[in-house]
Amino acid sequence: MKKLALATIVAAAITPAAFAQPALAEQKNCLACHQVDKKLVGPSYKEVAAKYAGQKDAVAKLAEKIQKGGTGV
Repeated sequence: MKKLALATIVAAAITPAAFAQPALAEQKNCLACHQVDKKLVGPSYKEVAAKYAGQKDAVAKLAEKIQKGGTGV
């Protein structure tokens, strides 16, 4: 569940806002590295959403990256 938190938030940026769960991002400490609108350690959620916008498999790709790790992409 913890590893899907970021995917859930990024998916919310790509899909309707009803899926956004900022409280979950705070609870799972995602905000230690990611912010909504600015780069911190990792890219902002807006940057990730822009990169994957229009990709039908974006949610699945991001969930896998979170679960298995992904850097320097």
